[in-house]
Amino acid sequence: MLDKESNDAYNEARLRYWNEDYVQYWKARVNEANDPTTGLSALVTGDVPTTGDERYLQAIDLLGINPTQSVLELACGFGRSLPVLSQLADEVAAVDISEQMIEAARRNFAAANINFHVAPSEDLPFGAGKFDRIVCFAAFDAMFQAEALVEMHRVSKMGGRILLTGKNDSYHYDDRQAYEAELGARSKGHPNYFTDVKKLLSDLGRFGFETISAKYFEYRGDFSSGRERAEMLPHFYEYILVLEKIGPCRPDLSVRYYGPVSKTFVLLQQGLA
Repeated sequence: MLDKESNDAYNEARLRYWNEDYVQYWKARVNEANDPTTGLSALVTGDVPTTGDERYLQAIDLLGINPTQSVLELACGFGRSLPVLSQLADEVAAVDISEQMIEAARRNFAAANINFHVAPSEDLPFGAGKFDRIVCFAAFDAMFQAEALVEMHRVSKMGGRILLTGKNDSYHYDDRQAYEAELGARSKGHPNYFTDVKKLLSDLGRFGFETISAKYFEYRGDFSSGRERAEMLPHFYEYILVLEKIGPCRPDLSVRYYGPVSKTFVLLQQGLA
């Protein structure tokens, strides 16, 4: 568990980063990904495009949202999923740590059943047991993950389900695009946490969850192109998890389930891989 001083410093850094020019950059990345003629990214030289809307909505489908349910989207960004979520659910709460992102989401899509909130995912402005479903897509790797899971558990109903996507902390040594992406993120101060997925899943019961569905993506770019695996390999880059709340949340927050740099990056930097 991170101390308050570290937590506060990180939150200040997150706010500065997301509230500057990231909104326009991320819109451009998504627009590029949604263009069927896109090969490698023109915005980030040599990189694969980010995940397009089609893959985003396919992931949301894994939650099986129905019209009587309440849905929370964490780190909603500029709101690209909100038109669909507002049609699927009775009530939608859209949350982002960035006021600028929330304002962009309001402008892009507003509906009577959507409420917007500016808040960090580790300290949500909701009562306990409010939501049937939580969407956390392409954002878990910018959060204090264990603390965010505790908060997701708190605001979920018993039997509620959570969609998580993120980056594994041990990808293939020859995944050059993954390494370059991590190097680039570090150079510009992009908030980035890598999950020790094997360790987290082995201790998931401590957080009061069980795994309903798990998909793994071996190389950077496999997620956006839909090349998924059902089995967890020793090395892989990204994952999609669907979790269900089944009991009380009693984790040991002194255990490290995530870190700001991948194991692969460390070994490559040291010339050991």
